[in-house]
Amino acid sequence: MGTREKEESVNKQSIYVVIFILTIPCLFLSCDFSKHEQKKIASVNEMKNIAKKINDDFITIRKKVKELADNTALMYQNERIQENLAKADRSKYRLNENGIFHKPQNDGDSAVFVSGIVKVNETIKDIVYFTEPLDPLLKKICDNYPEVTQAYYNNKDSYNRIYPYFDVLMQYEPKLDIPSFNFYYLADQKHNPEKKSVWVNEPYVDPAGRGWMVSAIAPVYVDEKLEGVCGIDVTIMEITNRYIPQRKKNLLIVDSKGKLVSIHEQLSILFSLPPLTNHEYIDTIQSDTFRPDDYNLLSNKLKSVRMMAKHLIVMGENEQHIKLEGNSYTVLAETISELNWRIIKVLE
Repeated sequence: MGTREKEESVNKQSIYVVIFILTIPCLFLSCDFSKHEQKKIASVNEMKNIAKKINDDFITIRKKVKELADNTALMYQNERIQENLAKADRSKYRLNENGIFHKPQNDGDSAVFVSGIVKVNETIKDIVYFTEPLDPLLKKICDNYPEVTQAYYNNKDSYNRIYPYFDVLMQYEPKLDIPSFNFYYLADQKHNPEKKSVWVNEPYVDPAGRGWMVSAIAPVYVDEKLEGVCGIDVTIMEITNRYIPQRKKNLLIVDSKGKLVSIHEQLSILFSLPPLTNHEYIDTIQSDTFRPDDYNLLSNKLKSVRMMAKHLIVMGENEQHIKLEGNSYTVLAETISELNWRIIKVLE
């Protein structure tokens, strides 16, 4: 081989070496990109599965509360009223000096509370008596659906029949105006003209002492008049424990207004949010109580978080990218359609 041929051979080898060296970073970048895409696909599938589980269970609960309301309406038929009044055990109930009508002893069935904001007369007492057969229906719902915390019937006179039993005198104030709460008025003619079962999907503090709650509610109409509202409750703690696998640190749920439903404390820190804790009952609850705006991603003090939330929650997009504390994150979202919530996952 001549000198010129040797030089050409060396040059070719050098070119191959350079090409190989230049290719190495591309291979690593390609691998990293592929891993990231695989991670995204796995995350999207995980979120879809969680959303489906919540949807399936909560559709069932919404249908069940409609059945409960239909059965309650039947109890207002004259024939059923007389039949149930004849069977009612009036000795279980007591009228207190403060005007509260209640059931003082736990007999394994529902608790009963009539606040006295409407003076308790014989007509109201009769409603309590002839709706006594609700007890096994309420108990069956709670027994058959482990995600359910409690089931109840509230009427226009601030009468509450609720299962499981608890000491209503310790939890409720006299003259409590039950129809002024969201779990009642959101089922009325103004808010629910279609008279269907609906979700109270913005978490609120339960007056019955169970903490942060969402409710499926359905109106009870008799002769075109609203007599009351049936409800089935699920706590936010139960939703988190049941549906968020091992309380994953990078998953959160927000409602349609951008307020937190569930979040791990590490994500709270990342998004500059106060810790999300259960409600402490220092005082009794006498009006609607919701999470303050401190827990709203749409009004977060970080502009980047606000913009991310706007795209994911308001505009309904499924992917955003954000920089926080010098790190880049991919943020994915999936809709929980039954509750109009968004489940969000943060990937590094």
